[in-house]
Amino acid sequence: MRQPLAILAWLLGFVALDLYVNLVRRLVGVAVPVWLAYVAGFFVLVFIVCRHGLGITRAEPLGLGRPGGWSRWLWTGFAIGFGIWALKNLVLLAMGKFEVVGWRDIGFALPLLGQALFAMFFASAINDLMIRGYGLAFCRRFGFMRWYVPLTVLVYALDDSWNEGIDPGNLLFSAILGLSLAWTVLKTGTLWMSIGIHWGSNVCYRFMSGFDGRGVPRLEHVIEGARFDYAAMAITALMFPLVMLAVRRAGTQPTTR
Repeated sequence: MRQPLAILAWLLGFVALDLYVNLVRRLVGVAVPVWLAYVAGFFVLVFIVCRHGLGITRAEPLGLGRPGGWSRWLWTGFAIGFGIWALKNLVLLAMGKFEVVGWRDIGFALPLLGQALFAMFFASAINDLMIRGYGLAFCRRFGFMRWYVPLTVLVYALDDSWNEGIDPGNLLFSAILGLSLAWTVLKTGTLWMSIGIHWGSNVCYRFMSGFDGRGVPRLEHVIEGARFDYAAMAITALMFPLVMLAVRRAGTQPTTR
């Protein structure tokens, strides 16, 4: 076995982060000052676990370095995530999943979009750092980079069960999305494109549904059905060739150092 005690320490560190993210979030509610304290607490916990528990003293091993072009990765990811989710909503609208019967006024829409841009950036960064960033440092440390994509896809799909429960359809959807997210990290060596994809898709989701079920468009006659789930998965799968194209056009960085 490869340094079993060291691997155990890393696994315990992940458990601490995962329990904080998924349990504390349920306790703090949505009050802005408390939520901001929750976000700050996560990054403090990451610092303690990584620096004092695992000996990680820099942001680069976690994929949070800022090499040339890092902001381009972020905004490219945002465009891909927002675009795929917008396409998904257009297809579901055409399939009859819901009807758009009007639009909220600008006094409602602008604060909602501002809140979505701000809050969803940190929510996305937390998830990516906890799963793909921590996984990147772990796989680099123990020479498991060949397993990085399947490992982080599996962890992401299982972690999402905190929100959706153990459901085969949701596990498959999360795995499809997780494949694109993990692949961007593997090829760019950073989290920024993955964070951008998450951020853009979450902002589009909040645009449609808000934080309390009220988004910018007014939706009525919303129905469920397996055909909508299959369509959502198929459209989400289109993300992978898009990120492949985006990464190839901009060049990549090695991730095995």
